[in-house]
Amino acid sequence: MRAAVAVSLLGAGLAVPSVAAAAPDEQAVSLTSEPAVAEAPGTLVTPFVVVTGANRLRTWWAERAVRQAGGTVVSSYPQVGVVVAYSAKDDFAAKVRHVPGIDAVGATRTAKIPVEFFRPRTDVKYTGPGSTAVPPAEGTAWDAPALGLDKAHEVTQGSRKVVVGVLDTGVDDTHPDLSGAFDRRNSISCLSGWADRSVNAWRPTLDGHGTHVSGTIAAARDGAGVVGIAPGVRLAAVKLAETDDHEAPEAVVCGFVWAAEHGFSVASNSYRTLPWYYACDNQIDQAAIKLAVGRAVAYAQRKDVLVVASGGNAGINLDKRTVDTESPVDSTPVSRPIDPSCIRLPHELPGVVGTGALDEKLAKASFSNYSATKIAVSAPGVRVWSTWPGGQYRTASGTSMAAPHAAGVAALIASTHPWWSADRVKRALLSGATPMPCPALYDPNGDGKPDAVCEPARTGNTFYGAGVVNAVTAVGARP
Repeated sequence: MRAAVAVSLLGAGLAVPSVAAAAPDEQAVSLTSEPAVAEAPGTLVTPFVVVTGANRLRTWWAERAVRQAGGTVVSSYPQVGVVVAYSAKDDFAAKVRHVPGIDAVGATRTAKIPVEFFRPRTDVKYTGPGSTAVPPAEGTAWDAPALGLDKAHEVTQGSRKVVVGVLDTGVDDTHPDLSGAFDRRNSISCLSGWADRSVNAWRPTLDGHGTHVSGTIAAARDGAGVVGIAPGVRLAAVKLAETDDHEAPEAVVCGFVWAAEHGFSVASNSYRTLPWYYACDNQIDQAAIKLAVGRAVAYAQRKDVLVVASGGNAGINLDKRTVDTESPVDSTPVSRPIDPSCIRLPHELPGVVGTGALDEKLAKASFSNYSATKIAVSAPGVRVWSTWPGGQYRTASGTSMAAPHAAGVAALIASTHPWWSADRVKRALLSGATPMPCPALYDPNGDGKPDAVCEPARTGNTFYGAGVVNAVTAVGARP
């Protein structure tokens, strides 16, 4: 196999070093320690994903191409054929794209960033906004009875054999409602595209979003604070970003490979991947990002990880969108036309459980996106009480709050049926949801005019998918 690849590359006019001397050995080459950062502090660089064949030899060859083009390898994921790299050179991508065996190369930013981004973060102290809010008595916030938590927890609160990964902005594992469920061994930071396993790297610094998501999934049932959907499971943090909706493609690839390799049962994702909130096939950088993230998500799914994601807060029909006015998020947004190939990552990838948000009346939240195919289920997402860094609590709204409800119910199903595959857990999540009919008139503004039109779909309808996730049916309890 190695000899055949070497011959084909020589035929392309490229010099190939001795395979015996330079080809990779049988060890995995994913970096789980600090990458080499040679550039001087303050140097501005562009990060890239380089996509090649999903094996060690092709990945090694891609690494070599990166270095010869003046780039630095940050990490390699031969499981999915993705190399994360950066370069200060403006012609880097063009050079690597011309190397035989390279499938795609995509810049993951539209503006250069300081090279320090790829060094370990030593500041793990939360510096974001605090909260003085006091939650209602445990289990009485509206989302708990809406999902039937009391009855469900009479059967099970979840199994310690089930690991739910929170791919987000980090988790405060010292929070009293989270510390008992937290799995330090399986928690990391993928912030810069490599698996930083240093102690506390998973903690939040600028945003409590991931901590809020975590409480919805697994906050302790201890008589204080809030209660999670599945407080008996283990909770692993995979930090992808400092602030919400700033998860970079290289971090997302790292996170899903980690989830796949470390036995996660469910991965909860409440974000959109930057810099383009919709990645399009007809744009060379975006197509590479879509390919890289798509491979990582598919790899996790093949490893039996159920991927749950937020459905988005634009209040639009995802099946009929034609324009994106929010991207690129890392520089100056522009208005651009988009077509059906342009998708939100990771939410709209095949097999992902897209989740819509409900208000206290169990109606579609006004901001929640809807779709005939991209919203699988719905869950509470308005004024949801949950944990916040520093032992605090607060409410938040968004499909970001809905997705962890669905992830928590999926975790209860996985706990009740430990031998079920992720696909079977997904089918049970959808079939056990409480169907919701289309409203005769959807008028959250109260002006007598419909703000959106609900339509039938193959599984349920465009507003609610298969329906509202149900913790009672998840564990087989009687209603």
